[in-house]
Amino acid sequence: MDSEKQKDEIVALESIYNSEEFSYHKENDQYQCTFTIFINLPVDYQATYKDCRQVDEPEQKIKISHLPPLKLHVLLPKNYPSELPPKFTLCSSWLHLSLLTKLCKKLDKLWEESKEQEILFTWVAFLHDETLEFLNIQDNLNMSPAYTRYKETLEIAHIIHKNKIDNIDKECTIEGAKNTIKKKVNDKQLSKLVRKYHDKRAVLDCPIGRNPIQTLIDYNEKRNQIEFKKNFYTCKICFVDKLGEHCTQFFPCGHVFCKDCIAGYLEIRIKDGNVQNIYCPEEKCSSEATPAQIKDLVSSELFAKYDSILLNATLDTMGDIVYCPRRNCQYPVSREPNEQVANCPICQYAFCVYCKMVYHGIEPCKVYSAEIHKVVAEYQEAPDDKKQQMEQRYGKKQLQTLVENAMSENWIKSNSQKCPKCQAAIEKSDGCNKMVCWRCNTYFCWLCNTVLDRNKPYEHFQDMDSKCYNMLYYGMPIEDNDDEGDGEDEIDDVYMWHNFQLYPNYESEDDDFYEDIVI
Repeated sequence: MDSEKQKDEIVALESIYNSEEFSYHKENDQYQCTFTIFINLPVDYQATYKDCRQVDEPEQKIKISHLPPLKLHVLLPKNYPSELPPKFTLCSSWLHLSLLTKLCKKLDKLWEESKEQEILFTWVAFLHDETLEFLNIQDNLNMSPAYTRYKETLEIAHIIHKNKIDNIDKECTIEGAKNTIKKKVNDKQLSKLVRKYHDKRAVLDCPIGRNPIQTLIDYNEKRNQIEFKKNFYTCKICFVDKLGEHCTQFFPCGHVFCKDCIAGYLEIRIKDGNVQNIYCPEEKCSSEATPAQIKDLVSSELFAKYDSILLNATLDTMGDIVYCPRRNCQYPVSREPNEQVANCPICQYAFCVYCKMVYHGIEPCKVYSAEIHKVVAEYQEAPDDKKQQMEQRYGKKQLQTLVENAMSENWIKSNSQKCPKCQAAIEKSDGCNKMVCWRCNTYFCWLCNTVLDRNKPYEHFQDMDSKCYNMLYYGMPIEDNDDEGDGEDEIDDVYMWHNFQLYPNYESEDDDFYEDIVI
């Protein structure tokens, strides 16, 4: 009779739960079952933690959507359910032993209330639906005790490691031996004490030395990805509903697009060489695509190109990087501060960081770096016969290059500013003082070089505390208009400025007046 009831119960459980939630096998003519119980969490559920030894330390909070599941391992006796209840162990990686003990006693109570009845579904339903409320953790989960034990374990491990390094063997001394024996006795007594007050069926399944908070975070992210792949989403580019496994999500904004659309978007950006600040396609969104996300969506060849362009763009902003001058190498080489020599690790070429020629020791460059401006000025002002002498000494091509570089540097200093983020040189030829960097798309103020809010760039010019208040169009040339149109143009200018004050995001149809032009 019992065997038939057990068989029917197993069949019923198989029809209720999927393979991830329920599994079983038969050994020695007894059913052994494993239930993986996922607990539903309320919206905005949080885990809190702190080191309890640090009284003044503020409590930290993390938002989680999923907790690691409880594991219920069950062995059905041959005389279940007529006489005996199922034997079980309850495992968790985040519940304290005292709380697991309470759950075990509750399962016992449920059996007492339904003796001689199949109990497995009742147990699982209780753990799934009522665990949080029963343990009074329905609002947040306090992980401070577990976090404190983790910190203590780290400190002990550090001390042991330090003692090994210093070759300190305290057990070699009589006092050290006494302390060791005393510690072992205390540990044994503590273990007995723990088992005395905690149910043996309660198992804390958390590896020693592992951060319990990071365990929660890692599982939450993993479960979010699993749930994301199961759901359907509407791509905001092609407006087609697709399964999550065919979509990609930007963070922290959470906007979802299908992989096909984003792959096309990324391919265009990479082929154009515009790989910095690849923002989410949602309007006014500042979330960026991650390298891992890009690697998952484009071909290996395109990703290699993306990686190379991004690396070169980054190296160009670093003052301690020079490129190997050999044409067939061009490897980025790190130079030591105040050193004139750099060694390429690829082709082993040692070269001067100033003239890029083979390293010449104490021998000066063809043109001393400190005298470049002096040589250029002298060459530009020299008569023809003097120029010929200088060309014979330094080389005509090198002098022309120095002159061109000096003129370029002077022009850049006089007519451009550096982007406050990537230091790219930017020229303002027309328009207002809200600028956009051509390289990294950073919004900044031309007057004070302040980085502007990408979504509200004009607030800087409306803030009465800003030194650029009401100076959006400061410095723009005022063109003389014909007498016939003076009155009408003045009215238009006043009307457009009035619109800007009332509507900061107002955009005129007059592109020449409002658009920022950068080179």
